[in-house]
Amino acid sequence: MSEQMRPTLEIGQITVTALLDGAADAGPMADSFPGAPQDQALAYRDRYPGVFGANDGWHLIVRTWLIRAEGTLILVDTGIGRDGAPGPEWFGSNGRLLEELEADGVAPADVDTVVITHIHDDHLGGTVVAGKPAFPEARYVIQTADISWQRELATKSEEDHAFWNILLQPLEDAGLLHEIQGDAELVSGVRAQLMPGHTPGHQVVRVGSGTERLLISGDAFTHPMQLEHPDWTNVSDNDPAGAAASRRKLITELGSDPGLLIAPTHFEGPFGRVSPGQDGLSGWRSL
Repeated sequence: MSEQMRPTLEIGQITVTALLDGAADAGPMADSFPGAPQDQALAYRDRYPGVFGANDGWHLIVRTWLIRAEGTLILVDTGIGRDGAPGPEWFGSNGRLLEELEADGVAPADVDTVVITHIHDDHLGGTVVAGKPAFPEARYVIQTADISWQRELATKSEEDHAFWNILLQPLEDAGLLHEIQGDAELVSGVRAQLMPGHTPGHQVVRVGSGTERLLISGDAFTHPMQLEHPDWTNVSDNDPAGAAASRRKLITELGSDPGLLIAPTHFEGPFGRVSPGQDGLSGWRSL
């Protein structure tokens, strides 16, 4: 499936559209996944070529998700962001979220709710544009655990202080920051679920309508090889053991429920299934 497409999936009466914010080589796999034996990690190149880059690197794909449910628009994550956000400097380009939304017929003021799966700058970076909330009519749903974590970090380093001031303070000043603690229903059929480890307040989003179900997994998985090796940590896992435990929990659920679809942020395909292979280990199949 082309990275330039905006694939849409119907989950009963709910529509979920994948928006491609950007894609770039993110450096050596050894740097991004220090918990993985590199010869074994690189052996996945043939199986998942779209998430491997040049020079044995990680090809980082960044997606956000637009949910249409009960007459409301819910945006899950805001991607890299634009000039002034921290992300474009290391990613190498601005995120394309606003252009993707426009191409899908959505103006920023149309968005009712923004769910941030976690406070990393490739998921939070597009919340603010030119010092103002990018989606001025939306509530921004973030777990209290992540807000508290980032507030504390902001007192300890200039980089984190700037991160807070650029991406979160404008939301707080505008009264748009909506903290939740644990699981929360956003609208009927769309629910945020706390799934910590990658960050203290990392959350996934579950979509269900009728008999159909979809899991928007945030960074519970950052690379499909983690489906077979949940202990292979990402460099950004705040709590590696906790992140691995969350991955194992989801792998068990996905492997035992073939009807449950998954929408991962950083995989080559925007939608797919997880199923056990002949060796009993889980594998990813894009729709």
